[in-house]
Amino acid sequence: MDEHCDLVMKGGITSGVVYPRLVAELATRYRFKNIGGTSAGAIAAGACAAAEYGRRHGHDQAFEQLGELPQQLGEPITPEGRTRLFSLFRPTPALRRHFAVMVGALNAGPRDAARAVLWSLVKMQAGLVLLALALGSVLLWPLLQAVAPALPTAAMATGGATAMAVCALAAALASRALLHGHALRAAGVATLAVGALAVFLRLLAPDTGWPAALGHGLAVWLVALLWMLPVLGVVGWRFGRGLLAGLHANGYGLCSGQGDERTPTDQPALTDWLTGYFNTLAGKAPDGPPLRFGELWGHDDPEQPREINLEVMTSAVSQQMVYGIPLRPGTPRFFYDPVEWARLFPPAVMQALDEALRAHPEGDGSEPLREGSRVLGPEGRPLRPLPRRADWPVVVAVRMSLSFPVLLSAVPLYAIDWSLKSNAQCRQAIDAAATPDERAAHPLQAKRIWFSDGGIGSNMPLHLFDALLPGHPTFAVNLKTAHPDYPIHDQVPGNEGGRVYLPVDNRGGSQRFWNAPNDAAPLGGLVGFLASIVDTMQNWRDEIQFPYPGFRDRIVQISQRPDEGGLNLDMPPKNIEALSGAGAMAAARLIDRFHPAGAEGGEGWRNHEQVRLGTFLGTVQPGSASLAPSLASGEWTPLLKNLRYDAPQRALAGEFMDVLNQLAQLGPDSGLSLESGALKPLAQIRITPRI
Repeated sequence: MDEHCDLVMKGGITSGVVYPRLVAELATRYRFKNIGGTSAGAIAAGACAAAEYGRRHGHDQAFEQLGELPQQLGEPITPEGRTRLFSLFRPTPALRRHFAVMVGALNAGPRDAARAVLWSLVKMQAGLVLLALALGSVLLWPLLQAVAPALPTAAMATGGATAMAVCALAAALASRALLHGHALRAAGVATLAVGALAVFLRLLAPDTGWPAALGHGLAVWLVALLWMLPVLGVVGWRFGRGLLAGLHANGYGLCSGQGDERTPTDQPALTDWLTGYFNTLAGKAPDGPPLRFGELWGHDDPEQPREINLEVMTSAVSQQMVYGIPLRPGTPRFFYDPVEWARLFPPAVMQALDEALRAHPEGDGSEPLREGSRVLGPEGRPLRPLPRRADWPVVVAVRMSLSFPVLLSAVPLYAIDWSLKSNAQCRQAIDAAATPDERAAHPLQAKRIWFSDGGIGSNMPLHLFDALLPGHPTFAVNLKTAHPDYPIHDQVPGNEGGRVYLPVDNRGGSQRFWNAPNDAAPLGGLVGFLASIVDTMQNWRDEIQFPYPGFRDRIVQISQRPDEGGLNLDMPPKNIEALSGAGAMAAARLIDRFHPAGAEGGEGWRNHEQVRLGTFLGTVQPGSASLAPSLASGEWTPLLKNLRYDAPQRALAGEFMDVLNQLAQLGPDSGLSLESGALKPLAQIRITPRI
C-alpha cells in the first residue's frame, strides 16, 4: 500500500461515532501520515493514529477493530438499557443527581425537555416538596373552617392535605399542557380542579350552597398555587446552588472522565477507557504504559520528520488562546499539579508522567529553570513541568481537546507570568543564588490556566497539515445539519446528497447554506441572536475556509438529524448505526474520487493538484508583485547586516532578496497577473501565528 493521506476531523461529542468506520474504510486504501482533530474528532484522530501504529507494528487487525467500535458503543449494557456510549460519561458523586436531571432532557424538544427537567427536579427533592406541600396544606385550614366551622382538627388536617394534593396534581397537569402549547387544555384542567374542590367542600359541609362552594374552591386553588410557586423557586435554587458548587469543585464539568469505586470494571469511564483502547489498537497491553507521541513519531526528536503525526487542538480559556498539541517550539513552559491530574487521569498515565520526568527532569525544554528552582500553585502545592513532547501520553492530548464545557471537566495547567514584578524579582534572586538550596528559597508563583474543548477556538482545524503544493491528499470531515432540499434517506444506498456530500467538480461546495433566524417571538429571537453570536465567534475561521478552492473539493460533508450526535448521550443503537454507516459512505466517496483504484481513477486528486497549483500561482505571484514598491525603495537589503545571522546565512539571505526582487518585477513589468486565471475566492499572503 503506497498511497498516503492526511485526515482532519471536526469536533462534536457523540457525533464522533461517525468516524470509526470512516477511518477503517479509508485505511483499506491509504496509510495515514498526518491525523488531526478537535473534541470528538480528537478521539477519532487518537484512535486512528494508534491503529496506524498498530498496523505498522504487527497488529494487522487494528483498523478492523476500530471499525467495530460503533456497534460496541451502541450495545445496551445497563439494566435501564443505557448504551456503552452513555456509560462512558460518569458524573462525579456530588453531581450524580444533577446529571440525571439533565439527562432527562436529552433527545427531547424544548417543551418536552422543560417538562422532563421540572419532573426530575421534583423527584430529586421529593422530601422537600412533600414537606412544603404538607406545610402549605395548613394554609388552607382557614378556608376550610369558613365552610365547615365545626370540623375537628384531624378532619381539618386530612381535608387540607387532600385539597393540596388535588391542587398539586392539577397544577402538574396544567403545566404539562402549557408546555405543549395547549393553553385551553390547561384552563380546562384548572376549571376541573376548582370544580373538584367545590364538590369536596360540599362533602365537608353539605349545607353550603354551590356558589359559595365554587367561590371557596377558587380561593383554595389560588392559595395553593401561590404557595407552590415559591416552593418550585426554592427547589430550583437548591438545585442551582448544588450544581454550581459541584461544578466549581470538579473543574467546571459534570464528569471528570474518571470512574470511582462504584464504577463497574466492565463499564469504565471515558478517560480510563480511552487509555486502554488506544493501547489495544496500538497492539500494546491495555493496562500497560500508555501510548506516547514518541512511539508514533518513531523517535523522540519533535523537530525531525515523524512516521505518524498526530495533532489536536485545545483552548486555553484563561489565556483566551488556542494551542496545538504537541505544543509548538517556543511555547511557554507549562506545569501540572499531580494532585489535580490524579482526579483526571488513571494511575498508568500518572506513572508514565512521573517516569518521563525522572528520566528527563528538564521537561519540554522551553524556558529552562535553574536546578533547585521551585514552582508553586495557588494552593501552595509544588508543581511539576510537563514532560518532553515525545513523552506525552496520547490520551493526555486527546483529553485536553475534548473537555466539552460543563459536560467534562476542564484540565488545569499552570504557567509563570513573567510580567509580574514578584516573579521577575524571584528570577533575579534565583540567578544570583549559588546553590540549589538557595534557589529553592525563592519559589516562583504560577497562575492556573483552564484548558477546555478545542472546538471553542477551532472546531474544524482545516489549517492543519495544509501545504502550498501538497504531495498527497488531506481529507477533512465536516459534520452539519441536514439541508432542507436534500433530506436524509438512510434506506437509499449512496444517498450522497442527503447524508453525504462531496463536490464532483470545481463548482461544488462554493455555496454555503445557513438557517434563517427565527424572529417570530421576542424572547426566542433574542436567544437565537445571542446563540448566533457565540457560534460566529467559534466557527467564523472554519466557515470562511470551507468554500475556498483547494479546501472545498476535499471536505466531505456529513449531515445529521437533530437527534443524532451532539449532546445526545443516550442515542439509541439505530442512530449510532446510522451515523457510523454515514461515515463508511463518506470514506467510500473519498476513495472513489481520489484514489487511483477508485471509481474515478484518481480524477479528484489530479484535479486537486491542478487547483492547488492555480491557487498557489494566483496568490503568490500577485503577493510577490505587491512587494515591488518596498523592495525598489532600497531600504530593506541594507538591514540584513543587523539580523542575527552568521556569514553563510547572511549570504543566503542576500541571494534570496535578489531573487525576490526579480519575482516582484515579473507581474508589473509584463502587465500580467496570474490571479485572473485562478479559482475564486483567492487567499492572500500574510504572516500569521503558527497555531
